[in-house]
Amino acid sequence: MAKQIGIIKLKGTIGDLSFYKTKDGHLAREKGGVDAERIKNDPAFERTRENGAEFGSAAKSGKLVRDAFRTLMMRSSDGRVTARLTKLMSDIRALDTTSARGERNVAVAIVDPAAKDLLKGFNFNNRAILGAVLYRPFSVNTGAGEISIQGLVPNLHVAYPSGATHMAFSGA
Repeated sequence: MAKQIGIIKLKGTIGDLSFYKTKDGHLAREKGGVDAERIKNDPAFERTRENGAEFGSAAKSGKLVRDAFRTLMMRSSDGRVTARLTKLMSDIRALDTTSARGERNVAVAIVDPAAKDLLKGFNFNNRAILGAVLYRPFSVNTGAGEISIQGLVPNLHVAYPSGATHMAFSGA
């Protein structure tokens, strides 16, 4: 992907070049690729169709997780959480060893303890990782639905923004 660095920033299409702006800055790319009909029908693109089906499955699984945590994420997720969660779901999907290639999915793979381990420690906000904000050990009792933080003194054990007067913990 080409990056625009001049003083004139273009947006739109000129010939086969597309210019656009993202969080990463002003970018440019060349149009092209294989015709969609050919990808859908040509036997040479069987692997591409398999990869697309599996990526779609991982993306849908990530959306289910995001929807489940939507109320918590509304004020605390970063702009890249969708991409990071889709990548994580793709890694979990790869642990499905019982389904055929192109049909592997997260729902089958999640029963593997290794898949559950991949989910542990996932941060919905890379700019405020819990270990960088909370300076006390904590424990989670999933059976009782309780999070315990022993000996918490907020002034000493929480990195809060300057000027903040209140804080709250939410867990799910």
